[in-house]
Amino acid sequence: MQFSRPKEREEEKIDVPKRFHYGSSMAEYTLKNIPPDIYQRAQAAAENNFRSLNQEIIFRLSRSFDAEEARVSALHAKWVMEAMESGSAKPLKTKDLDAAFAVGLKRATARKTRK
Repeated sequence: MQFSRPKEREEEKIDVPKRFHYGSSMAEYTLKNIPPDIYQRAQAAAENNFRSLNQEIIFRLSRSFDAEEARVSALHAKWVMEAMESGSAKPLKTKDLDAAFAVGLKRATARKTRK
C-alpha cells in the first residue's frame, strides 16, 4: 500500500521566503534599466569602499532612508519648539474649531474652482 500527500488547495499555500547560508531570510529584488552613469558610479563607490555592488546599494538605500528620517525628525522638533514658544495653551472651544473648519472648506472650494 502506498500513501500519497493530499493535494494542497490554492488558498492554503504559504509563501515561504528563501533561506540563506547565514540562516536568516531576506527579500530579493532585481534592479532593471539602471542608467549606465549610475551603475558606473555605484560600481566605483563599491570598489572604493571595499564592498560588493549589492552591499554598496543596500548601504546607500539605508543611508537615504536615515537622512529622510532625520529631516522629518528635525521638522517635528521645529514644530514642537514653535508650539512651545507660542505661549501657554488655551482650551479649544467648539466655535473656534467650527470657524477653522469653515476657513479650510472655503480654501478647498476656492482651489477646486480655480482648476
